[in-house]
Amino acid sequence: MPALQHVGKHDGVAAVLAALAADGAVIVRDFLEPATLQHFRDDMEAHASGHRAGTSADSQMVQRFWGANTKRFTRLAHRSASFVEILTDPLYLAVADAVLLPNASDYWMNTGQMMIIGPGERAQWLHRDAENWPTMCKPAPAGFEVTLSCLFAISDFTGEVGATRVVPGSHLWQDYQRKADPSEVCQAVMPAGSGLIYSGRVLHSGGANSTADQWRYGLHLSYVLGWLTPEEASPLGASWADVAHLPERAQRLLGWRCSAVNDAYAARLWTVDYEDVPLGLGYEG
Repeated sequence: MPALQHVGKHDGVAAVLAALAADGAVIVRDFLEPATLQHFRDDMEAHASGHRAGTSADSQMVQRFWGANTKRFTRLAHRSASFVEILTDPLYLAVADAVLLPNASDYWMNTGQMMIIGPGERAQWLHRDAENWPTMCKPAPAGFEVTLSCLFAISDFTGEVGATRVVPGSHLWQDYQRKADPSEVCQAVMPAGSGLIYSGRVLHSGGANSTADQWRYGLHLSYVLGWLTPEEASPLGASWADVAHLPERAQRLLGWRCSAVNDAYAARLWTVDYEDVPLGLGYEG
């Protein structure tokens, strides 16, 4: 049975990148500060208590992927001040810079999504996050990284409650149509406060929750190249009033700024009247 590498946050960016390159995923211990973890978990538990499981989507594929007893919701910058601390974590941004910036002048948040797996939920099918942009999901050397994700354990991730399943090394396969053998799959068992950073090209999925009464609280936070459309329409879920006080980089990650300008070109993406978003909307200037 394969296993994922564990590193400490104090081991730094190089250790994370080395494990990520080898396996496509790595567990970072003590990723979140205890106070940040507690504040964020309190906010998420308060919201989840009134949120139903499952989805109202008509698509059976979406229903199956979502999970019948899984709660999912976004708009986290609006729902928790602690989320912005996680969004702008220096280690995570440094890893994202190293992975994504070789292929773009900027990146932004793909989604910040709670994934709360409930009792009796079955495992998702194994998939690659880069499949959201099908023509981009190709093996090297033709393909390259377009998205980077971290699954933060907001509660303990055990095998029983549905710890994320991963196929280490599958980002290096030359045939992305190949199915993983069960012997190639492992689980990201980790305590609350840890994070599973993983490539958009590694096979993974939510695990099965075999418990009778436990919910697995996980935060999926991912970034995507600035010239691709993200999953979450984050500026529609967090108003200027929510983000006006935040650092400019946090605003840009949340879609409230245009993409960083590449000095080699005059073009800018995600503008209003060809101005930066707040200026174009009359909030600044």
